Amino acid sequence: PVKRNLCRHMTSRVANEMTTFRITNLSTFTSATAAALFLILSSKILLTRSSLVHMATKITLKESESIKNVVVAIAMEAEATPFIEHLSLSHTEDFFPPQAPFLAYQGMHKECHITVVTNGKDHVHETNVDNVGTVPAAVATFLALQKLDGAAELVINAGTCGGFKSKGAEIGDVFLTNASANHDRRIPIPTFEPYGVGRIESVSTAELAKEINAKQGVCTTSNSLDHHEVDDLHMKNNDASVKDMEAAAIAWSCQLHGTPHFGVKVVTDIVDGDRPAQDEFLENLHSAAKSLQEALPKVIEHVCGRGHDEL
Repeated sequence: PVKRNLCRHMTSRVANEMTTFRITNLSTFTSATAAALFLILSSKILLTRSSLVHMATKITLKESESIKNVVVAIAMEAEATPFIEHLSLSHTEDFFPPQAPFLAYQGMHKECHITVVTNGKDHVHETNVDNVGTVPAAVATFLALQKLDGAAELVINAGTCGGFKSKGAEIGDVFLTNASANHDRRIPIPTFEPYGVGRIESVSTAELAKEINAKQGVCTTSNSLDHHEVDDLHMKNNDASVKDMEAAAIAWSCQLHGTPHFGVKVVTDIVDGDRPAQDEFLENLHSAAKSLQEALPKVIEHVCGRGHDEL
């Protein structure tokens, strides 16, 4: 009965989490990860019934805990500033190592501790543009979760995206991710293909989508704003509703820490439209940032104080 109870906690996220599993801090385990780990261990070593009952109890308590510590990862300063100002968050000077260009802003919203992480500006190439793309996003998220040392209970990847009109996307739409994947990590070797695509499921946000009238779908990620025919094929294979430059990388870092996550994306351009992505993006960035600022406080209001299974 105890093992059957543990099995109920296993979700589709287990396969993703176990492939990249790192044992660092028990408090960072998700329910599904802890259940899967103990089922595996119990088949290899002798565990007493009382030990299994104790772990099942810990898992149940963890699942019922309310979310009180949230990280919001945002790539661009223009996307983040309105939200930071809205919540009156303060810049935390020593949050990241001194070599890192990333920035962190922290504060409280009611009883919920909020950390907003941005990718900072490019000083390596001396352009001073935002550090967009998968590398800064993955490193910033990983370091943030490491700094918080297991305290973060949810990561929200917020930002702009391209949307597919074939999936019902329109300029200004808010999307919540139900999964992320890569469309530019093309490794045509059978054993590497799943890693290349790197699909990772998001935590379920069905109730949130209803509350803020958001659409849901898969976010496909690459390091390019534009796209070509090969990208189009892989984005279609990913069943993408929206396209960005960070989501899959942030999800990967979250998986390493065992932290639940999802994305909040506002559409700035139509991927399968007839206008260049860069033109639409620049034209709509300001309005999209405003839309994001309107949506994010509602998202925070919804998630804080709820359990992960209530989102």
